[in-house]
Amino acid sequence: MEKKYTESQKCAIQWNDGPVVVLAGPGSGKTAVLTDRIRRILQESEDDSFRILALTFTNKAAQEMSERILDGVEDVNHRLYIGTFHSFCSEVLRNHGSYVGVKSDFDIYSSNDDLNDVIEDICNDYKKIDTSFPSHELKLLNMISYFEMKLCFTEEDVEKNMPRTEYAKAYKWIYMEYFQRMLNNSTLDFNMLIMLTYRLFKSKPAIARIYAKTYRYVNVDEFQDTNYGQYMVLTSMCGSINNNIFIVADDDQVIYGWNGADHRRILQFKEMYGAELIQLNQNFRCPKEVIECANNLIAHNSGREENKKPLVAMKVLGDNNPHIYCNELENEKEEAQTITRIIQHILEKKPRETISVLARNNRLLELAFQETKNAGIKCEKSRRKSDFETPYILWLFLALKLSNHRTDKRILKEIVGVLSGGLDFDIDEEEVILESDLTDGDLLKALRTKCAGMFEDENFEKSFSLNLIEGKSFIRFIDDAFIWAESRIDRIEDAANKEQVLENYEIEKKVWIDFQRHLRYNYNLEEILLSTYIQEFSMVSKEEEPCEDAVQFLTIHASKGKEFDHVILIGMANDELPSFQSLKKGLQSTEMEEERRNCFVAITRAKKVLYLTYAKSYFGWKKEKSIFLEEMFS
Repeated sequence: MEKKYTESQKCAIQWNDGPVVVLAGPGSGKTAVLTDRIRRILQESEDDSFRILALTFTNKAAQEMSERILDGVEDVNHRLYIGTFHSFCSEVLRNHGSYVGVKSDFDIYSSNDDLNDVIEDICNDYKKIDTSFPSHELKLLNMISYFEMKLCFTEEDVEKNMPRTEYAKAYKWIYMEYFQRMLNNSTLDFNMLIMLTYRLFKSKPAIARIYAKTYRYVNVDEFQDTNYGQYMVLTSMCGSINNNIFIVADDDQVIYGWNGADHRRILQFKEMYGAELIQLNQNFRCPKEVIECANNLIAHNSGREENKKPLVAMKVLGDNNPHIYCNELENEKEEAQTITRIIQHILEKKPRETISVLARNNRLLELAFQETKNAGIKCEKSRRKSDFETPYILWLFLALKLSNHRTDKRILKEIVGVLSGGLDFDIDEEEVILESDLTDGDLLKALRTKCAGMFEDENFEKSFSLNLIEGKSFIRFIDDAFIWAESRIDRIEDAANKEQVLENYEIEKKVWIDFQRHLRYNYNLEEILLSTYIQEFSMVSKEEEPCEDAVQFLTIHASKGKEFDHVILIGMANDELPSFQSLKKGLQSTEMEEERRNCFVAITRAKKVLYLTYAKSYFGWKKEKSIFLEEMFS
């Protein structure tokens, strides 16, 4: 059955050459438009050799986009690259990073713990210069990220972007040392992937031209979330060679200002490329009352597209019940209790419908979460995991990393900790290091020798030797490691412990299998290099998908891109939403406009009913109801 599209959606899907901004409001079908346009171009150019690039901001979004585009379309994987900015930059640096001092088998540090270890070592060296430097009191990782996002490569770059601070000299020294040490150790953080790709395209324009010509059509989803570095990667790659750039954006949903997003970047792109504008302003998600509130609210922001059309509600609900409720409570405790009662009522009346509780900050969210959990309601709170936690999975991931860097004692220390602490292997790190002296410093071979017999599975030990250490097939080794883990778990005697271990293992195994399934869209798993596999995996959150029947507790930032039948937005009081900091800056400040966009994003997650709650006092402090409530219902 053919899909029905509005005229503006059809216009976007049929767009061929030239730059365009698709200004797409929440619930306007933007993902369907973007994917159907790419499908159409692929189908209409079967005999052509050019490729299509689609960039987005989360691996989950990239995966969903890949599945939609490739559903029913044969043999087009080789003509398509869909991924995040970071995964695309990682791919570019694997191929051409040597021009900017990056080896193809570089490591990606995704954990703040790893990055802070590097910073701690640097600070210890700096204290030899200045013994009074209070490194433990400063957020040095934030400082480094700030300079990275400003694309600072030289001391002059750092000085030009240095904020007012008494620690300017220390910051410059630490930042430059950090950048150089990471490069020397062949390790990159997420920001460095962007920085070094930009440096590559600027210093080697011939390489940028290759990508611009190879990817005849470039698509960017959620363009409003791009920071300065990502924007510069895009424009330095495309330059004047390729202006077939199709961006999907919404200046009303810019809520990542802390990460460098800026609503003015859409206008900057329009002016730079002379881009056309298509507006998708029909909302198919929310009830009419919610759309009216959203329009009233966001109209108070001045930094919007000059000719922005208001949202139009297209959804027809066949009931006469209210679709917005607003509750005033005495304090945060009563608010949390009321939220629990609202959830219980929804579950009794509409047990199959989805529910989410949203808040501007984690403090209020945690209160509501604990109250709801204590009432026996199934609920989940999202958290980003940069590493695995189950020893059966974590040791496997570390074994792959050690196989890629055979002399890395830091990885060895981690893997010995997991094997001895989590799996009860009798193994000593120093003995492995001594053993490695007999194998040219190869720690993985030494580990195999010291673990001989401990796996209690001769076939698996052969796979460890042949498929991982000798490099025959690390993919086959992964499959064998899962089989070994399950046989070992099966031998656990304590039934309750066995059930818990198996449950945690299955969750993390599913994360791994889902990663491999998505990887197949851009790579052939039979041919992929181990270093590429690990780099891609390092950029993926190890967090499992939430259960569909659980109530989701999310910050507003974490809710972006999601939708729920029932949305409960809590803390609708001044100093909470909008935040104290934005109120302090003033009603016309950019901070206040971003807070308003936060509220706009939150309320437009609701598919059926929106609940708004606020308390007259929080944590002993009296509060006024949010100015946003006045604006929404005016």
